[in-house]
Amino acid sequence: MKILLKSALVASLLIGSVSIGSAAGIGFNIGDVSVGFSDGYYDNGHRFHRWARHDDMVAWQHAHADGYHEWRHNDKHHH
Repeated sequence: MKILLKSALVASLLIGSVSIGSAAGIGFNIGDVSVGFSDGYYDNGHRFHRWARHDDMVAWQHAHADGYHEWRHNDKHHH
């Protein structure tokens, strides 16, 4: 039951962040994120972007825990 509730929460966060981003004209597309970091993300074209909204980072982190890193993208200790 807990897994079902967590899945529903993550899904609603993802849907909400994509809709809000589109409505605001921000242009964030969660499907374009290749690798996430605490300070931003690399898109599928390997261009770095800062997270426009903290909620976008949180939604992507929960949906893609294996591709999210809790350090800055240029942290020399994690290359």
